[in-house]
Amino acid sequence: MANALDNAFSRANLEIVWRYEGRRLRKSCFGIDRKSGNKFQENIASEFHQIRERIRGNFKPKGLLAIAKPKDTGGNRIICVPTVADRIIQFAILNELRPALERRGLLNSISYGLIRNSSRTVGDARVQSIRFRNEHKWVYKADIEKFFDNIPRDIIVERSSKIIPQRSLHKLIIPFIHTEIEDGFDPDWKNIIEKSGIFSGKGVRQGMPLSPYFAGLILRDLDKILEKHGYRAIRYVDDIIAFFDSEEECSAFDRFLRSELDKLSLSIGIIGAKNSKTRVYKPEEAAEFLGMEIALSQSGNYELRISDKCLQNIGAKIAGLGSVDALLQKRVTLPRLGGFLDALSSGYLQAYKGAANHGELVHEVSTMKRAALVNAIEEALGRHFTDLDKKQRRFLGIE
Repeated sequence: MANALDNAFSRANLEIVWRYEGRRLRKSCFGIDRKSGNKFQENIASEFHQIRERIRGNFKPKGLLAIAKPKDTGGNRIICVPTVADRIIQFAILNELRPALERRGLLNSISYGLIRNSSRTVGDARVQSIRFRNEHKWVYKADIEKFFDNIPRDIIVERSSKIIPQRSLHKLIIPFIHTEIEDGFDPDWKNIIEKSGIFSGKGVRQGMPLSPYFAGLILRDLDKILEKHGYRAIRYVDDIIAFFDSEEECSAFDRFLRSELDKLSLSIGIIGAKNSKTRVYKPEEAAEFLGMEIALSQSGNYELRISDKCLQNIGAKIAGLGSVDALLQKRVTLPRLGGFLDALSSGYLQAYKGAANHGELVHEVSTMKRAALVNAIEEALGRHFTDLDKKQRRFLGIE
């Protein structure tokens, strides 16, 4: 009888993983091996064979590629990208773990974002937040401070071993806990990640498909307590939002949550403090959650909206790529420019799908994408740009 390792990495199951994740991987960033999802697909039979050989041996993941994303409050959020092959391995692990995650309480009524294709996605969390707020208009919102950077690795190793019964998978899960950053997009990436509070040997890296699973291991018991008390709460990885009928109930929940997190040596910001992400929203205020706002519509009900600030930030990020230096820093050359901007734009449009004002995002993305393309070509051609005739401009996609 095949064990969990053999079953998870059968050719048929790897094909299933690629069927569900391949489109996303073809559009996403490569890892430290610089092998894109499209390149992976070109030799997919050979890639699957190499994966199967790796997991049968003394498995060690490849290092991670660091991408620094500036925060509105200053500093950077560091996303750590595995190679495409290592992402496939992690997705295959999660698919095999799924029944155990449900039985062992990691997939529960509070937790979202643990595994894709499980009806507990970011979109599901947003929809549930609208349902809750239309019933309970006061909102409490917090996220755990520097959660991934401070997770004790020994506790995750211990809980993985105890909670997950498929022992043959432990040889893969545990090495991913210890995976470190080995490269970055920015020339100064080592200083950037150090200033962000990421240190080798401490915490786990955010951005791996297994990262939310590691969060679930640490916070499973908190979820159970919230369920037991009947709170209308949602936890998306380390973001927590809850809905109440008064400000007093929000304050009581804040005290309760702090007490429970303190038992795990975790903390949240102080309500109202500078740069704190812990907030209480009045019924008339738009509450931020997972990149959108839960805001009152003209009909008097709540709906999901993309904030004006978010729209402006997205537009600015796309427009900012109309620079040769910025593109070269991301290793994007002219033959890749159109595809790069299309993939980036598509990612934004998909990420904010379901917003009542999604049309505004479509317009902003389309306008700024064209601006970035024109600016990049103008900078590359220099004084020759003005010599382009109408046909040449149309050919370059800037007419």
